[in-house]
Amino acid sequence: MKISSIRKWLPIVGLAAIIPIILNLVLGVSIIQALVASGLTVLLVVSGFLFKSFGRDRRPAGYENP
Repeated sequence: MKISSIRKWLPIVGLAAIIPIILNLVLGVSIIQALVASGLTVLLVVSGFLFKSFGRDRRPAGYENP
């Protein structure tokens, strides 16, 4: 994993962590539930980025299976 990709992901992950906290506090949910929702959202975003980075097909674009 490259440092440049982590720097690229960090603002998006930070935003994904803040949005559930703000929404839950506006709705009057307890802080524990807001933190759990935030943690689950961050986990979802990071796992999506990991699958995107490491799940790429390394074959050329015009390659087809025989």
